[in-house]
Amino acid sequence: MGRIRDTRKGTGVVFFLTVIFFWILLASGSRAARLMPGNFSYQGAFRLPEAFNWGARGIAYYPPGGFLLIIGSDLNQAEFARVAIPQPVVSRDYASLPVAGMLSGMMNFDGNIVESVSPDTAFASGIEYVPRRGSQGSDKLYGAIDQWYGVVDETHPTIWFSEMDGSAPRGPYHVGPMALPFHGNKAGDFLFSVPQSYADRYLGGRILVTGKTRGAFNGSMGPTLFAFHPWSVENPSGYLDAVPMLWYRLRYPECAGPNLGDKAFCDYPGFTMCDKWEGAGFVESGANQAVILLGIKGLGSNFYGEPPAGACLDSRGYHCDPYQRQVIFYDVDELGQVALGQREAWTVVPYAVWVPQEFLLNAADGISCGQTGGLAVDSAGRRVFMIEKGFGGHLNENAAVVHVWTVN
Repeated sequence: MGRIRDTRKGTGVVFFLTVIFFWILLASGSRAARLMPGNFSYQGAFRLPEAFNWGARGIAYYPPGGFLLIIGSDLNQAEFARVAIPQPVVSRDYASLPVAGMLSGMMNFDGNIVESVSPDTAFASGIEYVPRRGSQGSDKLYGAIDQWYGVVDETHPTIWFSEMDGSAPRGPYHVGPMALPFHGNKAGDFLFSVPQSYADRYLGGRILVTGKTRGAFNGSMGPTLFAFHPWSVENPSGYLDAVPMLWYRLRYPECAGPNLGDKAFCDYPGFTMCDKWEGAGFVESGANQAVILLGIKGLGSNFYGEPPAGACLDSRGYHCDPYQRQVIFYDVDELGQVALGQREAWTVVPYAVWVPQEFLLNAADGISCGQTGGLAVDSAGRRVFMIEKGFGGHLNENAAVVHVWTVN
């Protein structure tokens, strides 16, 4: 008669190891699943009115009203308007797209704060709605300043806020203390919010994030992300309490030195001095999450001088043709590890690069001289709005289109 095998001991060991495994998962917190380009479903596009030509750098979704807040032309100092969201249309014909209606006129919301940073080379570039906090009596509208020239070592403030109608602007405020890695050349291109649960887990409760790409003078050779606390009082002073989530080292001239740099020495893959990330947002659908950035990526060399034949830009400077409009995806847990001091900021790189073929100026390979603007996220509706610029009777009109995706 065969012997009966006693499996109770083995079963107990397996059970014990299983319990330990799940205890470790609970103790460390589960990782978010990565959102992918394939999770985005295109809904169509609509045009912005002429008031946004040569502008539309910043865009935010306003949940209480279900409309967009969009910064106007660069020619006018820090103006924004409330914009209705029409039914988007799928078409590659710019003229056939519906035109969004303006729910308000243009409203100034900085009181010359942007001009105080630089009268000639600073723009309002980010905008975000923040519900009232602490002892505040009303919701606030935050703005970010892009000091695009920034050719001095000195830092500068990049954030201000106002009432929702643009009145009573306060600031500007420096993101973090005036000590590296915090610097005005690492903040101000874009501004967005993250979910409170993510902020509590990784960012010490900081729900606002700004960033910039500036490859010189204490900037970053690649995009940056810095999280900070919005103010909880009406008339604050001092600097904004911030932590770094992402930035890349200035490896000059070996990375991007004019006409001699080698991209292999760059922390950010294939970095060029022409890269410009204009918009960003935290996107999630169920367990899938990502921080995505929209902008222009130079695919050529870091050539400096007079524009070569066929160059997109006609002025002397860096030329990195050809250019491609891209959306890059960052792992939210890896960014959080940087904020917690568990890894170096420059070791995090995008896990996916998306070239949306729906952009109307795109060629089949995504190569284009077209521009991008801001990016906004409707978290409840799982919609993402991305601005493409460069339209009109001729490209010099630089009119803007808003593309709409839903997240599956």
